[in-house]
Amino acid sequence: MIRTATVTELRSGLASYLQDLEEGPIIVLSHSRPAAVLLEPELFDAIMEKCELLEDILDGRRALNEYMKEPGVAVDAEEVFERLGN
Repeated sequence: MIRTATVTELRSGLASYLQDLEEGPIIVLSHSRPAAVLLEPELFDAIMEKCELLEDILDGRRALNEYMKEPGVAVDAEEVFERLGN
């Protein structure tokens, strides 16, 4: 269930709303429209980590697509290590 609170309600009962975050995020409404979302720091961190992972996956897919267009451009890892003398 998505919970909401108006800015006025939030002002008058902030401590209570912060304690209630264990039950899930709260959408803050201003003039009956979503203005912000309150959520626990751990949930925010988890969301950010997932976003970063998804960005890494997208970067990898883009790189793979570029390689598939021009496979001759890429160099095999073993060849790179040989060139470096390892």
